[in-house]
Amino acid sequence: MKQTPKMVQDVQKIQIDAQDEDQEQGLLRKLIKKGVFELKPSLNKLGVHYVEAEETWKDVDSTQVEGILKNLEKKGALKSKFIDRVLTCPDCGSPEVYSKYTCPKCNSHNVEYTELLEHMKCGCIGSRDKFMKGSSLVCPGCQAELTEEAIHYRVIGNCYQCEKCGYRFDKPEIIHFCQKCRRTFKYQEAKYIKIIAYKITDETVNDLGRDLPILENIKKILTDKGFEVQLHPQITGASGVQHPFDILAEKNETRLVIDISITGNKNDMISLLGKKVDVNPTKALIIDLSNLDELTPLGKVYDITVFKTINNHNLPNQFENFLAALD
Repeated sequence: MKQTPKMVQDVQKIQIDAQDEDQEQGLLRKLIKKGVFELKPSLNKLGVHYVEAEETWKDVDSTQVEGILKNLEKKGALKSKFIDRVLTCPDCGSPEVYSKYTCPKCNSHNVEYTELLEHMKCGCIGSRDKFMKGSSLVCPGCQAELTEEAIHYRVIGNCYQCEKCGYRFDKPEIIHFCQKCRRTFKYQEAKYIKIIAYKITDETVNDLGRDLPILENIKKILTDKGFEVQLHPQITGASGVQHPFDILAEKNETRLVIDISITGNKNDMISLLGKKVDVNPTKALIIDLSNLDELTPLGKVYDITVFKTINNHNLPNQFENFLAALD
């Protein structure tokens, strides 16, 4: 059958979508393996950056990374948290912007906020700087020295005054100036963007973390000790319910069940406790890859052995000692 242009476009779209999906999943897997579960934004003259994501995915620029993160949020893989808003240039997107007050009459930047004084005797009114002569106040109309407020003069208000054209006004015009591209723009043209932090959801961590290299390392250690090992088994408990584990290791009458906790959340321990009670293994273990300390004290209460490790370097020795004590 001859393919129509629409059919070709549909096939291309499916291929592109599949590539995007692979890229997104790849980014998440790399972040999880590095122990990065939250992406906090940083600002520089080029805009908003998510450094950990950009370092993990070096072939993609910051704009693409930001788009990918927004897409992953829509899919439920990330949770967003509002941090702040920042003013950015409408042309180059830089947040290195400062503001200026301008005269609404002549657009000069040379404006200042001042007090209006009135000489009560002669009625002369002017800004404070017009009354200043050295360190004293002198009426610019009659040249009388004004020494006491409420007797010689009074403050009748405050205003902005343009040093170029002399115009007085209550509210200045505000303009913004970009230090990167030198663009001048008004508030109506400015971009006032949200600054968002992203957190990888626990569901995503648990799902994508199932292929962590540490699982293969644990499997090899146990296999070398004569255990038959299964990754991600489903074990039927006394209740008839099937329970998922990350590792099942069996040798003779010994049965070990092992789960991985990437985030160190106490719910991982509680989940393993419920499965342990129903399956009744020789020993239940949990590998804690986080920097938190929640699981170790809970393990002592629930009789679940906790192995704390951020990398694989100290894991073999821990397992050697554990298995020796078990024998």
